[in-house]
Amino acid sequence: GKEANRSSGINAEYGENSEIDHPLCEECTSALFLQLDAQLRTLKQDCTDYRKALAQLQQIDTATTSQLDAEVEELRAEEAALQAELESVCTERGSVATELAALQLQEREVEHEEEDLYRECNQYEHRLAEVRAQQHCLDNELKYAHAELEKLKKTNIFNTVFHIWHEGHFGTINNFRLGRLPTFNVEWDEVNAAWGQTALLLYSLANATGFVFQRYKIVPFGSQSYIEGETKLPLFTNGGLRLFWDAKFDQGMVSFLDCLKQFLDSIEKKGAFNFPYKIDKFMLINLKWALTVVAHNKPEK
Repeated sequence: GKEANRSSGINAEYGENSEIDHPLCEECTSALFLQLDAQLRTLKQDCTDYRKALAQLQQIDTATTSQLDAEVEELRAEEAALQAELESVCTERGSVATELAALQLQEREVEHEEEDLYRECNQYEHRLAEVRAQQHCLDNELKYAHAELEKLKKTNIFNTVFHIWHEGHFGTINNFRLGRLPTFNVEWDEVNAAWGQTALLLYSLANATGFVFQRYKIVPFGSQSYIEGETKLPLFTNGGLRLFWDAKFDQGMVSFLDCLKQFLDSIEKKGAFNFPYKIDKFMLINLKWALTVVAHNKPEK
């Protein structure tokens, strides 16, 4: 009954859609039916496959969407972190830029200070060179002074200051003749100057040895030197007549010879030297020996 109904329905539908106006035969109808039935099964299978594929695709889309959403969230979080880090870096960069500007300013100041120090160093080096040059000159001067001092230490200062010699019949001290002869007139000014030098020599020798004269004191005063005793006895004269003043001059010469004898005796008592000449005849010669002995035995300072 179902096959007949299906055949009637197919004939009716086929007759409506076909240009041939007569029904199909039963054999053709069965063949057509089998063909359509096969197509239907194929379509149903395709539909089932499509539904499965759609379900799978929907599952895949949901998982993929969730994963993508998670990745998007991660990227957004990473973006926010990077943005915050960028802002921090920008802030730090600003701080670094400010610090760099300060350091550059400080560097320029240090460079200026270095230039100032370099100039000062050059000035100090120049000054040091000058000081060293001065020091070198002073060292040379000091060496020269030491050399001169050594020469002076070896020099008989009394022989240098008091030059005793002779000129004709007269003994001389520093080129002043000490004495007069009836046949050879020496000016009294020269004689007085010679006595002044002689008095200064004996006075200096006594001071050099710490000797103190008895009864007298020699006062060297150039051409007007004198001996202090009970009275003032001059070692100078104006010449002229043999008056009272000339007698004092004679007494002064005698007192000087007394002082000289005291000094020479003190040297002989020490065993330093024995003077070979009489005092009254070779006064200047004895003085020359005395100054040599004193200069030789005087300790160096």
